[in-house]
Amino acid sequence: MSDARLTDEANLDRRILRRAWAIAAVFFPVVAVVNAASLLTEAERVGAGLDPRIPWILEFTSIAVFLALVPLIAELERRIPFTGDNWGRALLAYALASPVFSALHVAGMVLLRKLAYPLVLGHEYSFFDDFFQDAFYEYRKDLMAFAVILLVLTLVRGIEEQRREAQAAKTDARATGRLTLKSGGRTVFLDARSFDWASAAGNYVEVRAAGQTHLARISLTALAEQLAEAGIDSARIHRSTIVNRAKVKATAPLGDGDFQVTVADGSELRGSRRYRQESRL
Repeated sequence: MSDARLTDEANLDRRILRRAWAIAAVFFPVVAVVNAASLLTEAERVGAGLDPRIPWILEFTSIAVFLALVPLIAELERRIPFTGDNWGRALLAYALASPVFSALHVAGMVLLRKLAYPLVLGHEYSFFDDFFQDAFYEYRKDLMAFAVILLVLTLVRGIEEQRREAQAAKTDARATGRLTLKSGGRTVFLDARSFDWASAAGNYVEVRAAGQTHLARISLTALAEQLAEAGIDSARIHRSTIVNRAKVKATAPLGDGDFQVTVADGSELRGSRRYRQESRL
């Protein structure tokens, strides 16, 4: 792998870690506040006489360790990502790693509590009454946090890789004048000058070019950006349709204020009056 490729991968991994950590830094404290408030409410309801400082110490020492462990989980996800052809190996690795995560979490939060209790409350903190029961209880809770962190990392990686692919496609369109489309398991390259029109179809886009229709997994906005980079002047005529201005043969008004666009390939597309002025057709 080239030095440039290694640098690109390292930058991608750093962005994934930063964004996943930022999400965790918002999500987990919110959970901590809810849990601490719930503990105080429950203690008041049953008349337990709980020191109001204790729930906050318990929750936020736990959250502090969760956040400190995010980089370790990110490294695991980087080495063994959850993908369509790797999900079995990934699940096994995650299952084996989860007890280690829980052990590190418990050790870290106990250490923080042993430091915090004497300073804040003036007495020592004790954790294990029944080692196995308490450890299993903590593991069940930690498993959820472990899964949430992995899910966030996986989702962020997917988003970041899509952005990287989109940027690479735009760079390629600028350099070569071709479009890059993902169609099923294939990557289709089209001469941008052959593009006629495109219409959104659910999570896909129907791309018409050179007499053929390709069903691509791309947004109209991303496609329009590739076209612009390749020097093609496209116009949005409807929220779900764009057309190559150079391929427009005729336009005609419709009775409801919309308009019809006839394209060089013979297609007749409906344009929305909302986009009539913007499209300049």
